[in-house]
Amino acid sequence: MDKVSSSVQEYIKSGEYFVDARRWYNFEYLYPLVHRSFLLIFTVVFLALFLGVVVSVNSLLPTVRQVRYAISAESLKSATITNANHIKSNAINSIADIMIKNYVIHRESYDYDFLRPQFMFIQNSSTRIIFRQFANFMNIDNSLSPVMRYQRSLRRSVNILSVVYHKNNKAEVIFTSVAKNSANDILENMVWQATINFEIDAINIHLPPNSNFNFVVTGYKLKLIEDKSKK
Repeated sequence: MDKVSSSVQEYIKSGEYFVDARRWYNFEYLYPLVHRSFLLIFTVVFLALFLGVVVSVNSLLPTVRQVRYAISAESLKSATITNANHIKSNAINSIADIMIKNYVIHRESYDYDFLRPQFMFIQNSSTRIIFRQFANFMNIDNSLSPVMRYQRSLRRSVNILSVVYHKNNKAEVIFTSVAKNSANDILENMVWQATINFEIDAINIHLPPNSNFNFVVTGYKLKLIEDKSKK
């Protein structure tokens, strides 16, 4: 037996081989696994503590700063209360007068930036047929549509001249329409007559708070009386 084989046998018989083999196995496989597990646990704990600190800081120092501001009382001088009892002491006609004037102003005015609110107002204040007529008139397929005539550059304002009431909830409204460009040049100045049929709820003082008061336009016809811009 050579010296190498003899030393190997003695190495095995002494038990040092198994001790060294266990050390090698621990160093090669066991210790890295323990080390990785320790790093994972440390990372999880660190992230949990970090998130806790972030939440605490955000609760103490919110990222969205609350700003309070005051409105000058002078800006409220234009606020008015409309007297609803000025048509021959008839309160319901007075309310109808307010509603009708407001309806005509919203329907006949034009501002491209407020088309959506305008459509919503007319839809909520008209029957389906009347709203469909309005929508068809405003459609870009109509050559007379204000959207095609005024587009983004012009604004159209309305001024009510008079309102005459007839029986069966019918009213005739005379108003002027003025269209101006961004330079404030008048490009349209017309006088119109709008014939309106409407329905309105009777006044009931016994209604509970926040009850709806219904007003709806059931008929709308427009007639041009005068075109002042052609004079």
